[in-house]
Amino acid sequence: MNIKVTTAIKRHQMLHPGDTVLVALSGGADSMVLLRVLSSLKEQLGIELYAAHFNHGIRGEEAERDARFCAEVCEKMGIKLFTEKADIPALAAQKGIGLEECGRQERYAFFERIMPGAKVATAHTLSDCEETFLFNLARGSALKGLCSIPPVRGNIIRPLIDCSRTEIEKYCEENGIEYVTDSTNLSDEYTRNHLRHNAVPQLKKINPSFDSAFARCVESLRDDEALLESLTAKVLEQAKFDDGYKVNVLRDAHSSLKKRAVAAIIEELCGEKPSAVHIDAVCHLLQKGGNTQILGGVNLCVYNGLLKKQPQKIEPWEQNFALGISRFTLFSIKTELFDKNNKINIQKFNKELLANVIDYDKIKGALFWSSMREGDKIRPRGRGVTKQLRRIFNETGVEPAKRQGIPVLRDREGIVWVAGVGVDQRAAVDGSTESLLYLEVLENA
Repeated sequence: MNIKVTTAIKRHQMLHPGDTVLVALSGGADSMVLLRVLSSLKEQLGIELYAAHFNHGIRGEEAERDARFCAEVCEKMGIKLFTEKADIPALAAQKGIGLEECGRQERYAFFERIMPGAKVATAHTLSDCEETFLFNLARGSALKGLCSIPPVRGNIIRPLIDCSRTEIEKYCEENGIEYVTDSTNLSDEYTRNHLRHNAVPQLKKINPSFDSAFARCVESLRDDEALLESLTAKVLEQAKFDDGYKVNVLRDAHSSLKKRAVAAIIEELCGEKPSAVHIDAVCHLLQKGGNTQILGGVNLCVYNGLLKKQPQKIEPWEQNFALGISRFTLFSIKTELFDKNNKINIQKFNKELLANVIDYDKIKGALFWSSMREGDKIRPRGRGVTKQLRRIFNETGVEPAKRQGIPVLRDREGIVWVAGVGVDQRAAVDGSTESLLYLEVLENA
């Protein structure tokens, strides 16, 4: 057992000298073996060892018995034990998620809270991997799901990943290791128990060496997965551009890499893993264009050759004008008023685009800011043509969802200046200009 564990630790680089290790201790056979083996190897590995027991508040007195058992064992072994109890059924109902997922979230949050940055050793075995593989196969999982439980995930390590449940039980018997049994593991009501008690034994009838055959299979799958992940990372690197991803790079990638890249993009934008239906919808979007809603009400769209998150629509708005800095949704505008005789600032204006300088004396009535309005037109300084603002935004590639966020400066006669477009000809400076209003677009902090 020790040889298998040390081999797994080295092959997957689970531990290094000086690491602090927190064993997730349930009191069952697997976790008791994990604690015993790591305790016997801690000097050799150069690690500090602790244990943590989490009571889910589901099995009543039986769960209390497990907690007492873990405390007694750790006291005898001289290992510090951290414990916590939570009402998982109540928390799951409050969060609207399943008991198993809620328990997992709270358990790992507990581990991180008591010992931030520590390596958390869980007692997942080869047999757990077999059951997870079959469960994911039945659900139609892709390659990543068929790779089953990873030996390492972040700071989570699984030193028993190459050991079967039969080997665990034999090691307990030979070394006099006591453990408790979770009564829920005996019922076929749970899917994993059903697979453990029924499907796996049938596979072992077909091949008595199923454990070793499965170990070879899943190791090969993990190698393939690692290669595809590295190729996907290259596709994402080539596709990334500004605030989106180049459609042609994603569209032309091999189907396998395209779906993986799309899945990674969705997870990045939505914060959760997508299902096949979401991935397929975005792949279709890459071919046909348009937009589609995915997880959490997030909309992805294809615009100007980029796949990106579609900004939420901004409602029409108005805002009083005041000198200084005015803050808007997309950016801020700094405005300053100067006299033409201020030579320092005249020099400054000569270096700036005159599109951002207004003849303040030509303003009619009070200035005010607003969003774009239906039918808005502007005659940009020096262009000699009046154009619809919508058309200008089309030509300059301003996304429709962002247009209401572009500040438009108006007086009582209409548009005076538009951010990114410039000053209207009627308010442009000329030889008779006395007062200058200078506008500068600033990035929002």
